Amino acid sequence: SGLLACGAIAADLRVALPERPALIIPLPVGWRGQVRRATPELPPTVKLSSITEKHFEILVTPIWPMQADRKPLTPEFLRAMVASAAQRAKPQAVETDLPIRELSGQGLFGAYFSATDRAPKPGEYRNLTQGMISLGELEIGFTVLSNGEAAAVNGPALHMLQSLRRE
Repeated sequence: SGLLACGAIAADLRVALPERPALIIPLPVGWRGQVRRATPELPPTVKLSSITEKHFEILVTPIWPMQADRKPLTPEFLRAMVASAAQRAKPQAVETDLPIRELSGQGLFGAYFSATDRAPKPGEYRNLTQGMISLGELEIGFTVLSNGEAAAVNGPALHMLQSLRRE
């Protein structure tokens, strides 16, 4: 976990998207990514995890508009979507308040919340961070699941998400 702290980028994971520029995910040292697709035209889900340990899993799903004329997401709308997800997570959470935090990067903005599962079932993760990012026409949903110290995974995960870019 000392590797994660330095935030060094080991490689770029290129996620091909149909008829549009690829999504580039900068992978920290010690992480690997797998791109899963049901079919080529549907949005893929990218699963990121540690090469060595099983203490976290990050899911990233880029979704593009089905209509060409759809307006880009506003920060307000994105924040409202994340706030409703936080409301749904609240009954299971240790925390009584789940504040919505903002994320920004080059050409992107996003929002997220973090919660601790009150009673994780065997094999489930205790820490949850979930949110959405708007990058160009993409709406990128993400979920960070971890055990142990949440900040140890959330720090590099959020840094990676802020560094997402298009090809």
